Amino acid sequence: MQINQSIPTSSRAGRARRCISFLVLALNTSLFLLGQESRPICECGPATQHILFVGDSFTHGRYLPVRTYDNTPGTGGVGSTLPSPMVVDENFDTTVPARRENQPGETGPWGGVPGIFAELASEAGLPYNVHIEAISATNLITNYNAAESVIDRSSWDAVVLQEASYQPIPSALSKNSQSDPMVFCSAVRTIEQGVHSVAPNAKVYLYETWAPADTAYEDSLSSPFSPSAYLSALATLTAAYHDAYVSAAMRDGHIAGIAHVGEAWSLAWSQVVANPDPYGGSASGVPLSFGYQAGSEPATRDVPTDAGYHHPSIYGAYLNGLVLFQKITGTDVRSFGAGEHAAGSLGIPANVAVQLQQVAWQSVAFENNQPVNPAIDPCTLTH
Repeated sequence: MQINQSIPTSSRAGRARRCISFLVLALNTSLFLLGQESRPICECGPATQHILFVGDSFTHGRYLPVRTYDNTPGTGGVGSTLPSPMVVDENFDTTVPARRENQPGETGPWGGVPGIFAELASEAGLPYNVHIEAISATNLITNYNAAESVIDRSSWDAVVLQEASYQPIPSALSKNSQSDPMVFCSAVRTIEQGVHSVAPNAKVYLYETWAPADTAYEDSLSSPFSPSAYLSALATLTAAYHDAYVSAAMRDGHIAGIAHVGEAWSLAWSQVVANPDPYGGSASGVPLSFGYQAGSEPATRDVPTDAGYHHPSIYGAYLNGLVLFQKITGTDVRSFGAGEHAAGSLGIPANVAVQLQQVAWQSVAFENNQPVNPAIDPCTLTH
């Protein structure tokens, strides 16, 4: 793989460690000083890493400011292969109907959680070229069938797969008749094999999602709603997602790792960094779910089952990006500290950013890749 020798400067250039383009000219210029051929003043760093994030609105974030965070305005950056804190949106202005970003209020180009990843990489001086291929409310196999030409590309060094929230768990938990854990596991294998057929050395990661607040609310209604029943439903859902992703990875055998975002959310709740109940729970901490926000895009309603409660807030999305970055790059995200740029530009207070960095590091450093309920293999379940 060739190292990109020239990287366009931008307002973010000072935050990234980049080789200055004029030095490239020195590589091809024959100058002699004291009888010795001169050498470049600096050596460029490691090769650019091309990474693709595949998923749905849990990847693009759905709501502002996450949805468009570090996007590439105007063009979506389609065709770019240079390392940058700006995300390349593979579906922006596509002519493929199934991939069009035409949901009301979800205009692109999208940046989302991959945008947070790209920003962190830029700050860490890691040359990442970050792409997103997301289709709202769509499971992995449907996404793959629509965008196989994007996902099965030989240039990828890493591909991150996020399944639609309803698919990996039984419908009794998801409250969605389309749930099919067996199909999820099959999709992981199909996509992994497709990626490795064209990019044998690419690393395929799974982005394990969290227990959505609205789903936990519905799961807790078998008896009169109570805070304790809600918290119990959150724990059950978190374990179910964990086991589904672990099972899919173990059955496939060629997954590089799982970003256990669900456990990170649970850890943030248990450490009172975040309030697990966005419906007015008394616990202190920030809301990881988007919740109700007047004037949001798309619009939200202050009702328990609104889609806002299904998606991440700025805090939840930031935590997701941190976990993914720590897992994929091995960087200790605690090193970013209070001055981290993504947190600041999203409106996250410095002290909360530091707390979320600690949670992300802890969730990856002490990750559990064993099933919570080993007696049940989710990959053998259907609806």
